[in-house]
Amino acid sequence: MKMKAIFKFLAVALASLTAFSSCAGFLDENPTTSLSESTVYTTEEALDAQLYGCYQGLHNSALWKGYMTEFLHISSGLVSWKNQRTTDDWLDALTLGKYSTSRYGNNDIWKAVYAGINRCNRLLDNLPASPVNDGYKTEIEAETKFLRALLYYAAVRIWGDVPVFTTSPTSVEEVNTPRMAWYKVYAQVISDLEFAEKNMRSDYAAIQAEELSRPCNWAATAVKSSVYLTIGSLLAHPDDNFWDSSKDAALIAEGKDPRSPDFSSIGIRSAADAFKKAYDTAVDVIDNGPYSLIRYKNLFRWTEHEDWFNSEAIFVLTSSNTSGTNYNSTRMLPPFPAGTANFKTVNSNYGRIRPSRFNIENILKHSNGTLGTGSDNSEVYAATEDPRFGATFITYYIRQDNNKPLNTYPKPGYVNTRSGNYATPYCRKYLDPTYDVTNGKADFYYMRLAEVYLIAAEAAASLSSAIGDSYFELSLKYLNRIRQRARGIVNDGDIASSDAPSDYYASDFTSLEDLLDAIFWERQCELSFEGHEFFDTHRYGSTWLKEKIAEPHNLFMSYDFNQLLFEYTYNNTYYPTDKDELRKSLLVPVPEIEVRLNQAITGNNDFYWQ
Repeated sequence: MKMKAIFKFLAVALASLTAFSSCAGFLDENPTTSLSESTVYTTEEALDAQLYGCYQGLHNSALWKGYMTEFLHISSGLVSWKNQRTTDDWLDALTLGKYSTSRYGNNDIWKAVYAGINRCNRLLDNLPASPVNDGYKTEIEAETKFLRALLYYAAVRIWGDVPVFTTSPTSVEEVNTPRMAWYKVYAQVISDLEFAEKNMRSDYAAIQAEELSRPCNWAATAVKSSVYLTIGSLLAHPDDNFWDSSKDAALIAEGKDPRSPDFSSIGIRSAADAFKKAYDTAVDVIDNGPYSLIRYKNLFRWTEHEDWFNSEAIFVLTSSNTSGTNYNSTRMLPPFPAGTANFKTVNSNYGRIRPSRFNIENILKHSNGTLGTGSDNSEVYAATEDPRFGATFITYYIRQDNNKPLNTYPKPGYVNTRSGNYATPYCRKYLDPTYDVTNGKADFYYMRLAEVYLIAAEAAASLSSAIGDSYFELSLKYLNRIRQRARGIVNDGDIASSDAPSDYYASDFTSLEDLLDAIFWERQCELSFEGHEFFDTHRYGSTWLKEKIAEPHNLFMSYDFNQLLFEYTYNNTYYPTDKDELRKSLLVPVPEIEVRLNQAITGNNDFYWQ
């Protein structure tokens, strides 16, 4: 049983749901029953069914389990394609995300985000009149606001200023809503999360016992820690981020919001304030929440019953016949992989989303990897004992259709291959026994406890003043806990199953920047292909993007062993290094169709600093 066990009235849930084709385009009602809206909010079961409809919005193939991963995260500098793609929709990604306003992927994500928001608002609008008891309605309201917060959190990180709706529009005039200043959108996200934190159901044990994939109130607390960390990273790099403070005076004179952020409404006046909130919130979840780390390999095993209901999962997007397939399986797995139901079916999408070679090299380096010894790979890391690498990536497999063994980079002999198919590993995380190339039933972790440890580590490192001070040591404490788990140390008394990755010590670092770099790459070792790549590389500003991603990526691509791939795979494309150009990549522009249809948006104003 999965999430479908929560709700008994799916047909009712889908009745009267409204979805935006575009936020400003039109309201498109698609009722699947003849029930009127007044009849579908009258019982607890009916409210549950409507909430299920809100969850369904998060399962849209354009969001986390599908196109968002492909369209968005390829622009991170860490994700690649199987082969070269030459259409404009994909070439934009080669600028690290300087997208045109007309790209269909951008438009699809926008539509999916606002369709999901409108589902939530429709339920929230109808709750007050429901005859269901107030206590139950408050729980439903809190869970719905939690889901709405996730959608606005994605929106503000992708597009910056976006229209904010807290009720469902009933006319085109109401839909014509201007974009809200980005920092006010963050405040709205925090407001929703705080309501959810106080009012969502708190009995995590009961939820797990009933095998329901619903979050408890601690999930809202955990997501808050991520929001605070993101705000801190933005405020810590104000001089080369996406806003232009020089325009503030003129905007204020016109009665408009300034571009420079003001987070005072949520108690944040500096980057340090945000990092302190992130740290305190994350530690609260670690120390007092109902979650615990499990063995890494079990997180993505997908063969045992407990794999879908584990204590590390904070919030997951399930995959089943009722909640939708995981499209990441189709796009990330190789053809006919062992351990799946894919024996003969062909799908051209297979393995088209891959880690870049630059990304793989850094993951291996930061997990105590070993350099190759052959003539074709002596300059690159070829292996690691870190069990996360094998659980995350496929570098060797046997095709079930022909029993042919295949290697991918960085295996010896496959560094200089001309074929894009073997240029980089495949992602293993979404390989489950039922996968048949059209459907994947592996769940998607929106958030799990390991991420909260890494949030605590990054926030503490950002609060540190010097190597070895108290915050520095606290950062190492939470960072090393994740590395210890990687070695198989989950509980006290466990014996390490691997020598890698080893613990970090203060003596390993020459600067605070080195520690932050280590935490960044630890996130990639731990969380690869779980939907973080674009957000992780685009929240620190253009100088960081230039110095930490673009320039080292280009240097790595200039090595002789990469040159044979230049015509065959995107991996050898050189990224722009001009800071002004990179600044344009920090946000994605609002889709052209929204600008054209929403009368309250007079111009796209793609990049605020211009």
